Amino acid sequence: MGQLIQLFFCNSMKTVSFYTLGCKLNQSETASLEEDFRRHGYYIVPFGTPSDVCVINTCTVTARSDYRCRQSIRRAIKTAPDAIVAVVGCYAQTDVETIQTIPGVDIVLGSDRKFDLLNYLENGNFTCEQGENITFRESTPGLAENRTRAFLKIQDGCDSFCSYCIVPYARGRSRSASPDYLLNRMNEVVEKGYQEVVLTGVHIGKYGRDLQPALSLLQLLTLLLERTEVERIRLSSLEPQELSDELIELIQSSPRICNHFHIPLQSGSNPILRAMKRHYTRDRFATLIEKIIARIPDAGIGTDVIVGFPGESDDDFQASYDLITELPFSYLHVFNYSARQGTAAESLPDKVDDDVKKQRSHQLIKLGQSKKQQFMLSQLNKTRAVLFEGSMAAQSGCMDSRITIFA
Repeated sequence: MGQLIQLFFCNSMKTVSFYTLGCKLNQSETASLEEDFRRHGYYIVPFGTPSDVCVINTCTVTARSDYRCRQSIRRAIKTAPDAIVAVVGCYAQTDVETIQTIPGVDIVLGSDRKFDLLNYLENGNFTCEQGENITFRESTPGLAENRTRAFLKIQDGCDSFCSYCIVPYARGRSRSASPDYLLNRMNEVVEKGYQEVVLTGVHIGKYGRDLQPALSLLQLLTLLLERTEVERIRLSSLEPQELSDELIELIQSSPRICNHFHIPLQSGSNPILRAMKRHYTRDRFATLIEKIIARIPDAGIGTDVIVGFPGESDDDFQASYDLITELPFSYLHVFNYSARQGTAAESLPDKVDDDVKKQRSHQLIKLGQSKKQQFMLSQLNKTRAVLFEGSMAAQSGCMDSRITIFA
């Protein structure tokens, strides 16, 4: 019966498929687009199957990301040759000319225009637009179909201009959602039965500084806890210099905020951190992590690390390796440095050989696997509240998919 119902919907409704590359914010924005399409009468089908519209939400953080975007676009055109193919997001913002050369692409919309996609489709306006990323674009909360976790974008853009990073050029300057908008959206999510809301953005630690009157992430969290019934809140990535004692104290004291931190390190070498235009030292970073663990011993702490930044010597890499070894991380995201056109690091001398990057990356990935295993073992024989994100396996009677630990 389920298959017959699905076939009926596919034959009587317009269909759309989505493919997302890149960060949690991109995933959140794709979920928002999916919800908008549902509300406009579209039936969502898996990417790689025929559909009326195919949307690729792109990433441009590395050269590898750009390559994967082009691969995904060509795959969409091949598997759904009759679809309207829309390429949106960060890569569409920074390299529209290359995307336009791919035969079969119908619409290219940059980061700020992606939420206007339905208007372009309804008006038959197949064009290429990038937008100026000046104001915060309000969108539907990203709602997963399993009704466990929702994503709520509170901020977009970045003012930091780290020397390696293309994001400020792809997403614009930092801008924030109004607290009233976020309260309304949070209550909407809670009414729909979602039990966890992930607050996402490019640089959520800068939340509210552009508002009138100015607000902080700490004040927003306090407001959400006081004026909504959300069961639990999870924070996405936070810069180390923006994790104040007061914010750590709030997370420690509130059972409704997950004890999860993602704090990018990028390098454990002070000279490399300066070249990256990161605004902290290895000692300051280590002190922050130790402070979190002292207050919240079971906190899960993840980080990002870049290997092969221009000028990174063996000693610089070893400084990163040693610092990560010493600190209680629960997981690592490891990236090979990739020069991005227009960034300050693009012209730096002393490029690191690709084979050296691969070797260093492999070492850190192994270290990250060991760190993850250590963290998992540290949780044995402890009781945790969890959210199940999948269904029971028929044969074993066990959960066959991910769970989210309230930590």
